[in-house]
Amino acid sequence: MSLAENLINLFQIDSQLRGLRSRLESAQRYLNAQDRMLVDLRQQREELEAKRRQIQATIGNFETETAALDERLEKLRNELNGATTNKQYTAVLTELNTAKLARSELEDRILQEMEQVENTTEQLQLVATETAEREKVKSVAETELQKRHDEVGQRVAELETEREAAASLVPAAELSVFNELAEAYEGEAMARIEEIDRRRREYACGSCNLHLPFEAVASLLGSHDTMMRCTACGRILYLHDETRGALAKK
Repeated sequence: MSLAENLINLFQIDSQLRGLRSRLESAQRYLNAQDRMLVDLRQQREELEAKRRQIQATIGNFETETAALDERLEKLRNELNGATTNKQYTAVLTELNTAKLARSELEDRILQEMEQVENTTEQLQLVATETAEREKVKSVAETELQKRHDEVGQRVAELETEREAAASLVPAAELSVFNELAEAYEGEAMARIEEIDRRRREYACGSCNLHLPFEAVASLLGSHDTMMRCTACGRILYLHDETRGALAKK
């Protein structure tokens, strides 16, 4: 086989292989996305649980302070009942009222913190629900990935072997160009020469539509071992059998 034929054969095998790999890679990307979302959800859950523990600890501290104030209030009430002078009575009453105010403020703060606990608990429930739903989606994604592996896995392995064999028939320099173009253009390393007007001898690159000189197109008929590239997009140009046959008749 000529260089042109070997390149076309490699191109066709490479295109099939990339198409099947794309099916597997898209399913894998979808599964990976579900994993990332689950990681984010677990992190949210951990942060919310830590926040709730912190709030509950704060409530515990406030309750301890409240208990201490209750003891102080009881003591002050006893002192108030036992006051023997107006001065003593007034001083104890002032302290008693101050302690009552402090206790009231603590109760308000406890209520506020308890609301925060309730809000955080609700958020945790939402995260738990979303996590359960995401786990189901991930399970479907895993099933779909396995299904695609079952469908095309063997064919991918076969095409990989075929591609290695086809690539071995292309000289190193030309193969390097082909591989670079295949990576740059997602497998579209080659472009078919399109016939625009046969009578006027107008032809163009099938990928970027650059008009090609007829002499350059005709040269592909005479030399099957020359690699011609589009001067605009750089892709390797080739003649379709129908176009080649039409040109050969002239």
